[in-house]
Amino acid sequence: MSTQENTEANAEAQPETIEELQADIERTRERLGETVDELSHRLDVKGRASDKVADIKSAAQEKVVDVKIAAQEKAETVVAVAQDKAGTVKSVVADKTGSVGSSVSDAGSTVLHSAADVGARVKPLAQRREVQIGAAAVIGVGAAVLAHRRGK
Repeated sequence: MSTQENTEANAEAQPETIEELQADIERTRERLGETVDELSHRLDVKGRASDKVADIKSAAQEKVVDVKIAAQEKAETVVAVAQDKAGTVKSVVADKTGSVGSSVSDAGSTVLHSAADVGARVKPLAQRREVQIGAAAVIGVGAAVLAHRRGK
């Protein structure tokens, strides 16, 4: 393409009225503003790191909740199974023993209560374990952030 053809092509591409020129300027300003915003975001390493830490923290908190729910369900299952087994043992023993049935029945009741007590003790331990896991996750996130900052 010759220089004269370039000049003619540019003349055709340029706005002909003041309104078109103002609209073109406004579009250019909007594009330039978007470009500046994008570059600012890319250069804001601290802000992006903070966003990443917030994402990791949120994921860790969700995991803590999931672990807590799972531990509670497991503890409830253990209590239910222990109570069921104690009830079964109580029934079998009562059927087999005859005259000593009442003594064994009392023992089965004791086993049932002991199983319930064990379940009641296991549940808080499981919950404490969840809190420890959550705290470890938060400490791990903090260590990762510090390591990232020191690596700069």
